[in-house]
Amino acid sequence: MADPGVAPAGQRSGLRAVVGWAATLVGVAGVCVGILAVAAHYASWVSTTASRVAAFTPVLIVVGAVGTVILLVARRWVLGIVGVLVLAVGIVTQAPLYIGESSPADGDLVVMQANVYLGRADTAALADTVRENRVDVLTVVELTPAALERIQASELVATLPYSFTSPGPDGRGVGVFARYPITDGELLEGYRLGNIRAEIELPGHGTHALYALHPLPPWPEEAWRWYAELDRLSERLTAERLPLIIGADMNSTWDHSRYRDLLDVTSDTPGLIDAAERVGAGFAPTYPANSTLPPLIAIDHILTRGGPQPTSFRTVALPGSDHRGVIATVRPA
Repeated sequence: MADPGVAPAGQRSGLRAVVGWAATLVGVAGVCVGILAVAAHYASWVSTTASRVAAFTPVLIVVGAVGTVILLVARRWVLGIVGVLVLAVGIVTQAPLYIGESSPADGDLVVMQANVYLGRADTAALADTVRENRVDVLTVVELTPAALERIQASELVATLPYSFTSPGPDGRGVGVFARYPITDGELLEGYRLGNIRAEIELPGHGTHALYALHPLPPWPEEAWRWYAELDRLSERLTAERLPLIIGADMNSTWDHSRYRDLLDVTSDTPGLIDAAERVGAGFAPTYPANSTLPPLIAIDHILTRGGPQPTSFRTVALPGSDHRGVIATVRPA
């Protein structure tokens, strides 16, 4: 007589089959997400969808890894091997961010980039961060007139007495603040948001070009507008003859092909050095920083060219902002 507390063998077998197929579907979905992420990383065409997917590539690769594990546990060997191959390619896309060495030393320039979220960030806390980290150069985007007034009334101006600013509404404001003299400030024309260039005199190292950049995002804008602004910036930076130091909310990540083009060393590209990549800082997401979830995309950058070499890179909290700030040490040539 069958034990009434034990399901019949056929029922147990059917349940296992259902669970197995459910696991397979979940695993395949995860691997497909990984394939989508890798494809978006390499995509060079102008696509709003691809640009949005690429921004989340590191996170989506993790989803693909989970899907692969599920398939292997479910003994779907062929599908699992496909997942392993996709994961391997995904790791290759991210590997350059982990190859490098942080080696800050006394005398390095400390550069910070801060998006102050339409002027809503706590500027007193920003001043404290600047002082505590001995920041020498600060680039600020989304600088409103009210935020600039608060900065000018804070201790930040005692630390960084020189500046060039172009405040504005709706994320259009931008500014640079420095420990050393700034001259020849210029608001770059032809951009929806604020982008500026100035020159800074570094003691013992001469004049450097200092940029604070904030190109349009590929969302909610259409990607072609974002792409066009990056093209325009590429032309401008390629033509720059002074050593370069850039703080930027690029609205672009390492996984955007168009952003990596800015780092390409050819005769017709800027050949910029991304501080996070150069020192092997890894995945350093900065946005969004004002939600219950941790930041998911790395769109804030510090870049150099023509002599200055990044020696460290990290993110820092910006109370009141929807971004984390980034700080890099840079060794002037």
